[in-house]
Amino acid sequence: MKLERSAGILLHITSLPSKYGIGDFGSDAFRFVDFLAETKQKLWQILPLTTINSPSPYSSESSCGGNSWLISPEKLIDMNVLSSEDLELLTNETKFPDDYVNYKDVKEFKEKLLKKSFGNFQKLKNHKEILNKFHADQSFWIDDFILFMIIKSQCKGLPWNEWPSALRHHDQAALDELRRTNRNEYEYHLFVQYIFDRQWKQLKKYANEKNIQIIGDMAMYVDYNSVDVWANSKLFKLDSNTMRPSVVSGFPADENYGIQIWNQPVYQWNDENIRQDLFQWWIKRIEKSLSICSNIQTEHIRCALGKHAVCTAKDQIFKRENSSGYDLFSAVKSSLGEDISLVVEDIGSVTSEVFQLRDAMEFYGIRILQMGFYCYPDNIYSPHNYPPNSIAYTGTHDNATSLEWWTSVARREEKDLFNKYVHRPCSSEVDLEKCIPWYFIQMILQSASNGAIILMQDLLSVNVRMNYPGKDSSMEESGPQNWSWRFKWSQLTSNIQEELKELTEMYGRNLLYGKAIPPKDMIMKDDSSFFLR
Repeated sequence: MKLERSAGILLHITSLPSKYGIGDFGSDAFRFVDFLAETKQKLWQILPLTTINSPSPYSSESSCGGNSWLISPEKLIDMNVLSSEDLELLTNETKFPDDYVNYKDVKEFKEKLLKKSFGNFQKLKNHKEILNKFHADQSFWIDDFILFMIIKSQCKGLPWNEWPSALRHHDQAALDELRRTNRNEYEYHLFVQYIFDRQWKQLKKYANEKNIQIIGDMAMYVDYNSVDVWANSKLFKLDSNTMRPSVVSGFPADENYGIQIWNQPVYQWNDENIRQDLFQWWIKRIEKSLSICSNIQTEHIRCALGKHAVCTAKDQIFKRENSSGYDLFSAVKSSLGEDISLVVEDIGSVTSEVFQLRDAMEFYGIRILQMGFYCYPDNIYSPHNYPPNSIAYTGTHDNATSLEWWTSVARREEKDLFNKYVHRPCSSEVDLEKCIPWYFIQMILQSASNGAIILMQDLLSVNVRMNYPGKDSSMEESGPQNWSWRFKWSQLTSNIQEELKELTEMYGRNLLYGKAIPPKDMIMKDDSSFFLR
């Protein structure tokens, strides 16, 4: 996807309103698309949609399997696999909060819902034909995913390196026996992924028809206890005896952050015997991601675009190793097309190699406005320095909201520089605080970045962030926590919508031809609206 001058909103599916405890692919998602279209937004950025067993969308059991908690109960009725009476009976058993996700209750509710729907689906005469076709279409990943889910359930959630030897080592005879003796459970997991795929594609089609592109999110690393590592263990640096990671991903301390230990296995970038298979796995993974979203943002891309840091799992000693960014993404473009363009997380402790490769591959970088006021004027995160091949953000899911940044994060020097930068007098700092989110919004919209994405919390001027990095979240927590925030329609007032539309149009992010055009060209295109009356 080539990015024209445009604007959009960052909001994960789980944060949408819904009667069923968590945002989903139902009517509220379609209503949100309508809001985007009415306010002239062209981008909707979301977090990963992959299957999870914790609140974090980045803690996934599969880089391809869809998160069943996002399946819409209403759409199950439309698909004739659930009755209104069934849904009412199941819903009456649980009362959900409307401003955050209670993940434990949602998980239990969705599992009951899907098992009831599966029983109804099996009564359809052509249900096996439907599932067999879906299985064939998703052959790259679906079989391993289903087997992983079955074995994990049978082994009571143990990590895969503690499974029986034959299953741990992906022995085909053992897996054949597992398929034979667990046919109904196998079909259930296939059904869930089929429903996820159908519902998501309906929502994506609706958005695309309204000229809205969806930007997804793909983590650089995958979780150790995932089907990706279990089924492709040779691609990762694992101990040959324990099958545990011999080194894990992370990043050493710098001037901004302490030591970061991500505890995810590292790829075998430099093993010539493995590289071809590793590249093919990456190509298929990116291809799958791009079939789900119009574009994807890759997290921690610095770990492939230059030097990446690893540490031994035992003593946490960091070292730098060569990685294969140029070769990998050249292979991706060669296989998927030269017009493939990703959004890369080129922030933090990055090197010149990161920027050089980003530009050589014609990828888009990101610019976060909150980072733009600690020095001046050569700070690359200051709005006047944003290049067109970038997406500007008021903030991300990992950042403070703009209100929290102003009240709790920004130093006095940053506030002073911000005041000079906006150059708008306020009678008091309290008055300025009320305007901070809209100052942020205006600055990214008027920047030269082709993309401008507003954090939904900033649009609503609320002070609840999506995630505090390093803060744990739990399936057992019943109150608000990381990854649980949801908005209400009552917060999205008509004044907010009108202001957003006005600023979007004012700063040329809804241009007829996607870019500014000289007067002569406008005449050539028979566009008389250029002339003043």
